[in-house]
Amino acid sequence: MEIRQLELTHFRNYQKLVMEFQAGVNILIGRNGQGKTNLLEAITLLSGSGSLRDARDPEMLQWETEFYRIKAGGHNKHRSFGIEICYSRVAPKTSRINGIPLSRLSELALTVNTVVFSPEDLALVKGPPVQRRRFLDREICQASPVYAKVLSRYHKVMLQRNAVLRRIKEGVGGVKELDPWDEQLAPLAAAVLTRRLTAIGVIARHARQIYRELSAGSEELEVTYQSSFLLPPEPERWPEVIKEQLDLHRSAEIARQVTLRGPHRDDLQLYLDGRPAKIFASQGQQRTVALALKLAEIAFVRQYREESPLVLLDDVFSELDPGRGEQLLNFLRHSSAQLFISTTHPLGFLAHLAGEVGIFRVEAGQVYQWEG
Repeated sequence: MEIRQLELTHFRNYQKLVMEFQAGVNILIGRNGQGKTNLLEAITLLSGSGSLRDARDPEMLQWETEFYRIKAGGHNKHRSFGIEICYSRVAPKTSRINGIPLSRLSELALTVNTVVFSPEDLALVKGPPVQRRRFLDREICQASPVYAKVLSRYHKVMLQRNAVLRRIKEGVGGVKELDPWDEQLAPLAAAVLTRRLTAIGVIARHARQIYRELSAGSEELEVTYQSSFLLPPEPERWPEVIKEQLDLHRSAEIARQVTLRGPHRDDLQLYLDGRPAKIFASQGQQRTVALALKLAEIAFVRQYREESPLVLLDDVFSELDPGRGEQLLNFLRHSSAQLFISTTHPLGFLAHLAGEVGIFRVEAGQVYQWEG
């Protein structure tokens, strides 16, 4: 899939921008704070996956404006498309594809998929579990937009259950009030776990092979899913077993006033040669594991969509040594994905790029063709 035209109105520091991209590699060059990441953020919104910085819509409005609009034109393997996303302070957020309104933003993932590399991703191994859960959930949402709805419903029910736990702890609620919330939470948790375990099976296989190539076969990467529930091998029994375990731990949860078990507490376990990478791997090895996981995202999307996603790299190469940077670039170019790379300066190893390359200078919310 490709994005060839992008138009921004009152988005971040762009009052009005109209630009065209190349089919291959697009490099955005500029000092920090000029708008490079804002451009990448706008492209991620086209996939319905939200801001790459987890920003809320009001934060993406240009200062003292009432709305922002993102328009893009491109194509995937099935059709050409025009996408329009509009947020207003005084009206519901809307999205359209070829002029047809969408009922949910997540439906954009049926047309556009993105994979984002950021400096924070390089800390995927040693970072907190929430970072790894977000990594996994984001990709599942793109492969299956219905998952976003299930995950959202799970979190809403879990938060309502937490409110009941607080009421019980304060002496203004009874334990029986948990029953209807557990009845809802158990099948939702089972649905989330089913999707996650299926996805991690695919991602783990690709990540293992990619790490083997990046490390020249020096170590073996293993990725597993760690559930906070003890689950039997039969998925059809999971809702029942989850509810039993929720019942079993009610006393502890009332004391803590939070739901202590569930997909919101799960984690990915990463091992190199059987040892936890978070503890025993060097910084270089941890970064290679993180790159293998992110590159596996591309393979995951390609397996489900039968085409490569858009790949965005937000100032990642400045965080990598030249060897890993060149390995990453070679993998990405062989993926046949359209690339969007932001950097603070022209990088020497990009000079050998062949094919369609667009180089742009970004300065104070304006984008110009690079003149060297």
